[in-house]
Amino acid sequence: MSYIVHALSRADWETFSEQGEHRPRSLDEEGFVHCSKLGQIGLVADYNHADEDELVLALLDESRLNLPVRYESEDGESAFPHVYGPLSLDAVVETFPFEQDETGFRLPEQLLNERFTSPESE
Repeated sequence: MSYIVHALSRADWETFSEQGEHRPRSLDEEGFVHCSKLGQIGLVADYNHADEDELVLALLDESRLNLPVRYESEDGESAFPHVYGPLSLDAVVETFPFEQDETGFRLPEQLLNERFTSPESE
């Protein structure tokens, strides 16, 4: 299995879990949902969510998305997974509180588990 993650606010997670799909603003504005590989999410969250305290990290199984997932790069180096359509609750394997400490956001301890850190996930 190949896992990717999507960080969202607690309020957005509650709406997602009630409605069964997540359509962030980026889907309308850019045509895709921003996601990350496990090894990327800390830096992404530090950059994009530094002022937010209570995020939820949704762990997604790419094979359950049933949508195009393209690994794209703006800088020619780091390729990030972009999901071309709304995220489905069926693709969410688990969720985790995603908090930051004085050094920034860090992966929850459970995601450091060997089960999730296969080469495809990083």
